Amino acid sequence: MTEDATRAMDDPLRDTPFCRTAADGGRVRIDTADDGDAAALAAMYDAFPPADRTQGLPPARPEDRREWIETLLDARNAVARRDGRIVGHAALLGAGDAHELAVFVAPDARGVGVGTALLCGLLGAHRDRGGGRVWLAVESSNRRARALYRRFDFAIVRRGGVELTMARDI
Repeated sequence: MTEDATRAMDDPLRDTPFCRTAADGGRVRIDTADDGDAAALAAMYDAFPPADRTQGLPPARPEDRREWIETLLDARNAVARRDGRIVGHAALLGAGDAHELAVFVAPDARGVGVGTALLCGLLGAHRDRGGGRVWLAVESSNRRARALYRRFDFAIVRRGGVELTMARDI
């Protein structure tokens, strides 16, 4: 992890926009997503191979994917950009007394801190706007994602057959 990322973990949550140096030396800009990002998000999700579609997401059919992106853009969002291209997306969807977290990183941008930066920005914006409970479902076999969520103090609250539900209060 780079010095920027290590320093961020001391107080990781911050509001958007901000820039971060990725582990590979590239710059990542975290910003709020809006309707104007729909085409760029579709391009990112189009590149997800079938093996990277967990829990049926992102949807395989382009028309389903467009509808799903519209739903996500109605929620609180953050995008990660590298060299002008969206390489990550995170959203908090209202779900009763809590918000469901969804985080996606383009296959060619994984392992360099993009997911960490997205969580810093999205959870920071959530905290700065009143906070509340955040939960997510993750495949139990996805060790990399589980480790990321643990670094942000998410704890397992339910174990299912192939997935875990993790949550934390912000």
